[in-house]
Amino acid sequence: MKWLFLALAACAAPTTPKQPSRSRVEYAHHHSEALGVDKTYLVYVPAGYDDNDVRWPVFYYLHGLTSPETEWVQLGKLDETADRIGLAALVVMPDGDDGFYIDSPAPIDFDACMRDGTGLFDPKADPAATCVKQRRYETYIATELVARIDATYRTIATREGRAIAGVSMGGYGALSLGLRHPDEYAAIASHSALATLLYDGPHPFQPGATKVAQDLDHAGGVARFRPWTELLFGPDIATWRDHDPAVLVQRMSANAPAIYLDSGTEDFLVDTTRFIDELLTQRHVEHAMFYGPGKHDYEFWIPRLAASLAFLRDHTAKPRRR
Repeated sequence: MKWLFLALAACAAPTTPKQPSRSRVEYAHHHSEALGVDKTYLVYVPAGYDDNDVRWPVFYYLHGLTSPETEWVQLGKLDETADRIGLAALVVMPDGDDGFYIDSPAPIDFDACMRDGTGLFDPKADPAATCVKQRRYETYIATELVARIDATYRTIATREGRAIAGVSMGGYGALSLGLRHPDEYAAIASHSALATLLYDGPHPFQPGATKVAQDLDHAGGVARFRPWTELLFGPDIATWRDHDPAVLVQRMSANAPAIYLDSGTEDFLVDTTRFIDELLTQRHVEHAMFYGPGKHDYEFWIPRLAASLAFLRDHTAKPRRR
């Protein structure tokens, strides 16, 4: 009878609940046809991803000028913030090099770039990680990489399950790509962006008084980034308008993504963000705005990251069964 007692006791013993899988950051490599080179990207995989067949929303976080794809983890501590708020989403952090996330007509000599950094914003940057054969960053991020992520991970592969965000150059990229592809992104978050390419004052910003440049000589929004932006966007002001978030806001249809914006009040780009804020308010586009003491650095951005992640979470689909 002893064996029967032990068997019954074993059946009655409480079982330890299975612990959910932990979050992690994955590094992936692939060949980009759009750029003509191999690229690396990071993916924050949320806790619980491995435990079932649930599909997850995806947020794309773009880095700033002169920074690599690791910026959001190494400097911004994005994975730590995502864990702290219990983020239930994948976060993809791609490599946009120095290309402002546009398909640029500017030619590049790939061999010279690989040899000595010719053609890069920072000639001292690692050529193997930064040189490309074509500067087709919009195609890479908004089309090629999205398709790869949707094929690799269990994603909600529709507009309602996708958002895009960034900081500085990446904040510009998030606004530009999100507004140029409103059928692909439900929400946008932009930290301290170059938010208006053609901003022509006044400085400081005055409500209702902003001038939009009618020629490139007065494109004050990009003053600190010349002649680099003139190389990337070219001499035709129509190209600039087609990629200027302020112009894109004024062209938007009813299908506008929800938008989160922030900027430090001492940031040299704050006036361009205030102008976008004004335009969004005038057009009754859903958006959230934060201004606070701070400059163009991670001392300002790290405390704001939880707000942008939460905004995207609240404006995209929740994880769901297949």
